[in-house]
Amino acid sequence: MNLFAIVRTSMAVASLTLVATPIDAQSTPATLANDVLAAYQKGNADEFANLVTASSLLDNTTTLSAQIKTNIETLLDIYGPVEGWELVKKKSASERYVENTYLIFQNEFATRLELTFYQRSSGWIIVGFQIDDKIVNLLEQTD
Repeated sequence: MNLFAIVRTSMAVASLTLVATPIDAQSTPATLANDVLAAYQKGNADEFANLVTASSLLDNTTTLSAQIKTNIETLLDIYGPVEGWELVKKKSASERYVENTYLIFQNEFATRLELTFYQRSSGWIIVGFQIDDKIVNLLEQTD
């Protein structure tokens, strides 16, 4: 879809700079991801944008937040409501830098959400995200 290609491009650009702070020092990648995914499932684009742009490290402009909200709303319009999700891939560079990939089951088609986390001294933060429909990237290659 041309429209989705535009959305995916916008989200990929945004994913390079998005950062979020934990609600408290007890947050883990799993709890942060659950909050983001729950906001997406509720169709709450404002909450989704707030969760991924909460950090003071991010130049949190209203333009960026509005772009994220518009992109999430577009994804929900195209693929329908979120019915659930599953953690399908975990990668790490260390115990303090991890990336989790979730398969999101939506009414019309599945999408993929990658969340990257970093553990700083005050707790875990989201340092990046990307959401798209490249489900084929989740399939294991066989020779």
